[in-house]
Amino acid sequence: MVRIAAALLALAPFAAMTAGQQCSGNGSMCPNNQDGVSSTYLQCNSWTKQYVSMNCPSGQVCYANPNSPGTAMCGLPGTGGNPGQGSCTGNTAKCVSAGQSGAYYQCQNWSGQYVNANCPSGLKCYNNASNTGVYCQ
Repeated sequence: MVRIAAALLALAPFAAMTAGQQCSGNGSMCPNNQDGVSSTYLQCNSWTKQYVSMNCPSGQVCYANPNSPGTAMCGLPGTGGNPGQGSCTGNTAKCVSAGQSGAYYQCQNWSGQYVNANCPSGLKCYNNASNTGVYCQ
């Protein structure tokens, strides 16, 4: 038990090294530049010019944003931050296979990326009439 505590104490300064580091602009990154590990990300505070730690939405982890180098985004574990549906804007959504399953892609307007989502158990996904959203039935 003492060895584990000593190892954690030795790693703590390393984990905190990126928070508080100098930065510029509106850059962001995953702690220690590791994708899919942390439920936090580091955002550059343009006023202090230092990274500050921010939380991802519940159940999501940090990934490097594939569409915007030098920035991070949050996504579901195992998606690599890019569920394969590309960039998006606003609150749009689309079914993976309309009427066949409950799976759909929901746009996270802050990251500009689609993330995987699901209808409640037993319901199937359908695109709305304007093809900008979905409903579950």
